[in-house]
Amino acid sequence: MRALVKTAPGAGNVEIRDVPVPEIGPDDVLLKIDLCGICGSDIHIQDGVHESYPPVTLGHEYVGSVAKAGKNVGNVKEGDSVAFFRSPNPFPGYKVDGAHAEYMRVGGKYLWKMPEGVTPEAATQFETIRVPMALVRDAVQMRAGERIVISGPGPVGLMAANIAKIEGASHITVLGGPGDEATRLPKALELGADVAEPFGEDALSRLKGENAPKCWVEASGAAVAIEAAVEAVSYGGRVSVSGIGKGPWNVNMWRVARRNLSIKGQWGGRETYVEESVELMRSGELKMDALITATMPLTEWEKAFDLLRRKEGIKILLDPSK
Repeated sequence: MRALVKTAPGAGNVEIRDVPVPEIGPDDVLLKIDLCGICGSDIHIQDGVHESYPPVTLGHEYVGSVAKAGKNVGNVKEGDSVAFFRSPNPFPGYKVDGAHAEYMRVGGKYLWKMPEGVTPEAATQFETIRVPMALVRDAVQMRAGERIVISGPGPVGLMAANIAKIEGASHITVLGGPGDEATRLPKALELGADVAEPFGEDALSRLKGENAPKCWVEASGAAVAIEAAVEAVSYGGRVSVSGIGKGPWNVNMWRVARRNLSIKGQWGGRETYVEESVELMRSGELKMDALITATMPLTEWEKAFDLLRRKEGIKILLDPSK
């Protein structure tokens, strides 16, 4: 079968290879992949800045159908359309072979039947949606009526804006970097942001006094963004950090202490948020389909990665049958 493989450590070293169809054990499912989203971590693995254990097949944002089920699997059966439900251990796509392939082995307990009323495209994001929900609800604990800033309008940041709108934020500002003006900042407005503009002194000058946010979700990984967040949030403000950056960071810890600020890292999210997201998708409040800008053949993975690097797409799905 075809698979998109990180073949060796370091930058680059990603290519499509012919590899054996996985063998499964009694607790496993052989999943025929229909679609798999490209995560920022896939690009970071290609760049050599995210850990991986090559040779390993990339991809973890999957939907598909059960081609074969082990004898101990009872929650899904052959022929069922299924999607991510909880995080597999070990996690696919960097520790063990993932879903940018025609088939994938995964434990049956980590899957669930595709919920009715959710498109397969949107269902690829069940793994992702936990993160922005956790960022808004748990990490910064945003309350209805509070002002929030989100830096980094990638998929996680844009979903966080959408969720902040659902949760009743009084004002949402989304700040982007170079290249975000054409596609991503306009999409932030579509998803509920009141203001979406480039990060910089002009934007930061508008976040003072009574306009100071109580919450800041940092999803870009840029050192200047986390530094600005600490300077901008009001007394008792909460800052969350989920973006992958290189640093170094020059955070004003004096202000953190004197202004009773909280900084919390967030990686992953609660399984219950996957279930909650279904009703939000069905109602149209959670606009997952608006984030998916293209579906492309697996064989065009390089073009898809390049589109995302140039910020000409938001979420691109790969179809391993093509």
